[in-house]
Amino acid sequence: MLQNQPMVHDAAAQGFDRDASTYQRARPSYHPDVVARFVQRYGTGAVLEIGAGTGIFTQQIVDEGVSVVAVEPVLAMRQRLLDALPTVDVREGTAESLPVDGAACDTVVVAQSFHWFDWKPALNEIHRVLRHGGHLVTAWNVKDGDTDWFKAYMEIVDGHAGDTPRHADLRWRAAIDGDRRYELVDDWHVDHPKRMDREGVVARALSTSFIAALPDDDRARVATELRRVLESVAEPLHFPYRAELQAWRTGH
Repeated sequence: MLQNQPMVHDAAAQGFDRDASTYQRARPSYHPDVVARFVQRYGTGAVLEIGAGTGIFTQQIVDEGVSVVAVEPVLAMRQRLLDALPTVDVREGTAESLPVDGAACDTVVVAQSFHWFDWKPALNEIHRVLRHGGHLVTAWNVKDGDTDWFKAYMEIVDGHAGDTPRHADLRWRAAIDGDRRYELVDDWHVDHPKRMDREGVVARALSTSFIAALPDDDRARVATELRRVLESVAEPLHFPYRAELQAWRTGH
């Protein structure tokens, strides 16, 4: 294992550790077609999940018979993962310093967290632990909508983002595509709206890393602003997600 200093962005370390329960409650499961595609194409052999969080994706692939080692750096998230899946091998670690032997994995999967990584050392570590011809897979629930209430939601939430890494900036994708050791072999998506009430939408916002890390008064203001926006919107709402899966094969 490389002896890099573990790297966890402050927004993730503080926000997710502070309010892992809201994250677990508010975040959606992954589209069944994403899970099926992963299991059928990449779920055999030794699977390593990095940034497993509270185990949302982990649970879904374990239920389909996948054997997985789950790595998660944030203690509160890791504890909820252990509580939910006591038979899974859960390890403390980061993408930049994986607690796994070299060439030990057939697949490395990262669900909803690759944007947090320090990409160059993370890609070096992933390449180290993958066997020749193994796969790096990313899975996502991406916010993607154009209704008035959703635009207002995004304006309120994004006002607190600062320089927090996001899926939407696609820098994570450029880092993988720019690394010649990884060849893109799969790039797939499907609409995945989630039915919610208004308080579910508020909870989704509060589960966002940089919102969860705010002082209590600021978090309360975010919730109040969102409730004001949503008060005239009929329930149920459909939170607009797009489910994505990408995969790269290692060949060098």
